Amino acid sequence: MGTRMEVDPSGAPRSLSRAEFTDLAWSSVGRGSKEDYGLLFDSVVEEGRVDWGGLCSFLLLELSDKVKDTRTSSVPRWKPPRTLTCQHRDPVQKVLHLQSSGQYLTVSRGGTVGLRDGEDMSLLHTHRLQNSTVSPKDLWVTDVVLLHNVHKIAVSFTSKEVCFYDILSKQDFGCKHKLQGLKFTPWCLDYWVDPFNPDVAILTIGDIGGQVSALYFTSAQISLFERLGLRTDSDSADIVLWDELVKGKHRSCYTVTHRGHTPAWVRKVRYLDSLEAFVSCSTRAQSSVVIGWRGTESRALRVTSFFTKRGVWDMDHHRGLNLIATAGVDHQVLLWNPFVTSKPVCRLIGHTGPVTAVRFMQTRQQLLSYSKDKVLCLWDVSRQLCVHRLAGVFPETQEDTHTLLFVHEERQSLVLSFNSLLLLLETTEEEERTSSHEHPVTCVLYNSLFRQVCMSVLKNANSES
Repeated sequence: MGTRMEVDPSGAPRSLSRAEFTDLAWSSVGRGSKEDYGLLFDSVVEEGRVDWGGLCSFLLLELSDKVKDTRTSSVPRWKPPRTLTCQHRDPVQKVLHLQSSGQYLTVSRGGTVGLRDGEDMSLLHTHRLQNSTVSPKDLWVTDVVLLHNVHKIAVSFTSKEVCFYDILSKQDFGCKHKLQGLKFTPWCLDYWVDPFNPDVAILTIGDIGGQVSALYFTSAQISLFERLGLRTDSDSADIVLWDELVKGKHRSCYTVTHRGHTPAWVRKVRYLDSLEAFVSCSTRAQSSVVIGWRGTESRALRVTSFFTKRGVWDMDHHRGLNLIATAGVDHQVLLWNPFVTSKPVCRLIGHTGPVTAVRFMQTRQQLLSYSKDKVLCLWDVSRQLCVHRLAGVFPETQEDTHTLLFVHEERQSLVLSFNSLLLLLETTEEEERTSSHEHPVTCVLYNSLFRQVCMSVLKNANSES
């Protein structure tokens, strides 16, 4: 190997080849393998010097004890896809899992709620959300989140309002509060509850004006909002005005805001409690990903931005690895360190169409990604490799649609939406070994440097060979 790295073991500068570095590191540390130190050399040396980005990538993805423990990735064995019945023709906007009952809720763009069985996801009951602010033909749901600590769902509408419905009585779904007076149409929602204090919660709103707003609830289980009067509408819902929240008139709730995406639409928003920060994405290159950091003593947000060439459709966060995955319009899946905005930790290249959805498997250090050309990829984050690719099983749709990807890790299943269609993918209970070739394998060669296996097969072998 011609690449050399500068070290200073004895006070005088000298150079080491890859083989010399591997031998010296292995003998000095006294643990590990020469293959691991060769991998370290390849990862951190670029043009004769130690590359900081390569070193960060190596430390995050190769030396993590948690990743080491799960180095061998399991590849799912899928059952035949199953189409779920829907009683509406408008696109499904959200799938929610009700932890209290084990059942599922699906909500469509037209406001149809479907209650589904917790085992086979069969449809049990349907209900249409009421919103007297607009006529039924103009009703358009943009997003839904579950407020499990107060047994409600928050629904955002194109009528520039967020409505809060009670789900204790699943036959009713009565509207309890209406948050009105928003400047822009809310497009995406997120909800977080303090696991140690269910009275403390945060509802985050991303809108089409590029604004991210967070509502901090301080006594959620008592009341989300205070009744400042007897303002109700024909739905018997209490009216809450946005300006009143901003001005601090509700002692049980206050707001923080940033406009880091303006003028682009905010496509996805998440509150990361481990970082005390809000992460969001858009298809604007300059603000592909924006993180709003909460100060220790101030309610103001410090904003940092990540740049990609064509923007981001979707993103997700892995709490254990502290990595952000982004679904790129430029066909790439990128992994980011939240504290390094200059460039991604790594690029996962394999899709041939714009990536529209990404979801981490938190317990396995794996990542699912879906692209517009109807390809689902499963990535091993530690090795930065696509270990499974699924195509040809998804339904054809006449119109371009943004596919929803819902993952249930405990059941090892996922749901994908195609307009009004829902497709359920489940894994078999036991993962079995499958054949990689149709004919007998006659020769196998292993390349230790690139960790690849080459095989040759005998195509004309008879059944007895």
